[in-house]
Order: sequence, then C-alpha cells, then structure tokens
Amino acid sequence: MRRRALALLLAAACAGFVSTARAGTLTPALIPSIVLERYAASLAALKHPKALSFDYSVEQLGLHDMEQTHHVYRSGLHERDETLVVDGFPLPRPAVRIIASRSDRYDIGAVAPTAAGYSFKYSGVVVDGDDVGYVFSTEPRAARSFAVSEVVIDGRTFLPNVVRFKIVGDGAHGSGELLFGQADAFWLVRQAQVNAHLTSGALTHERITWSNYQFPSALPPSTFDVPRPTTVLEPDDLATPAAAPDAGAP
Repeated sequence: MRRRALALLLAAACAGFVSTARAGTLTPALIPSIVLERYAASLAALKHPKALSFDYSVEQLGLHDMEQTHHVYRSGLHERDETLVVDGFPLPRPAVRIIASRSDRYDIGAVAPTAAGYSFKYSGVVVDGDDVGYVFSTEPRAARSFAVSEVVIDGRTFLPNVVRFKIVGDGAHGSGELLFGQADAFWLVRQAQVNAHLTSGALTHERITWSNYQFPSALPPSTFDVPRPTTVLEPDDLATPAAAPDAGAP
C-alpha cells in the first residue's frame, strides 16, 4: 500500500509539473548563460542557401494603402522580383524587377542580436506544448536606427524564432517583430510587421508574409536577365528593417 501511495504521489507531482509547464511558468532547464552560449554557437553554424525562390505578400495601411503578391528568385546578391497581384487584381504579365546587387536584410545572421553589439537580460521562458523559448531583452551598445529590443530563442535549435525591434529615422519611429522558422536545412524569415509613427502624425502599418520556399541547386543566369521591354514597379517601401541602412524591398 505504501509503495502504491508513493507511486500515486509521484504521478500527481509529475502531472502538476506538466500542467505548470504548459501554463508557461516552467523554470527553464538551462541557465541563461548556457542558453546564450548555445545561441552564439548556433548563429556561427548557420547555413545559407546558394539559391532559393519564395513567395511573399505585403500589406500596407496608413499613408499609402496597398496589397501585393510577389514571387522572388535569388542567387547570391542577384534577385528577380516578379509582382503577380496588386490590390487583389492579378497582373496580365508580371511586373519584373532585376536587382544586380542586394544583400538579404531579413537574413537571421544580419538581424539577430549578438554579444558584440548588445547586452542581454534574461526575461523568462515561454512554453507552447513541447516547444520552449527563452526570452531575453536586449539593449544596443551604440545608437542605431534599427535596434533589437527582445529576442526569443528556440529551445531546440537555439536560434531566434522571434526578433522584436524598434526603428527610428527618415521621419518616422516605431516598432515591430520578425518571425523565423525552419525551412529545409535553413532558418528563414516567415513574417515581418511594423507600426510606425510619422512626423506628420500619421500612423502606418505594414505586414509581410513569406511562403513556398524552394531551394534549387542553382538558377540559370538567364533568370536575372533584364526583360525587354521592362515593366518597372516602385512600391512604397516602409517595411521593417526599413530604417536600417540597407533598406529596400524584400
């Protein structure tokens, strides 16, 4: 009877532990310093695709309302951006932009805070089912137009799955967040959104959603040939790290 009672007590204790974990109050198994060590190692070991294609949709509300759907091919610094849908209307022919030299400003290695540029303060842990995230507030060591204010580090990969930021400059200030996740062997952006206040008093909002990642071994050089005639589209470019030095379209 005593052994059975102890087993029941142990089972009840374990059940209570799981319940507490799912409520988001689980004490993390790893101390913050270990999490940050693994985070730094994971960032250093990041893989980058040689070539990829993807879809993205962008919505802007405020100063200039618009909705667009794009398909992008990228290889190194070369990019082909095809606008497929504008404000709900499919284009008879995609509007194509060829960009000869553009770095990926949404690359996790470019936006993730590091110890060299930020101080980290442990804020707690978030639990969603079997997924655990370690939350750190961050403070830039020097003033910058795009500054990360908080990062949530995935407890499996020790890569950031949420990067929250503040922006200032170009007549605007605001805040937003970037969401990242696994795509094949890579860790890529899934969503970006920002709310910005303009000096005019206007409030603007933008959201970009990425999907349909594909990773060909290579793209033919003709992918990046400028079409003749070329249809040039210049969408309003407010999005996140829009206040960063390398601002531009996704």
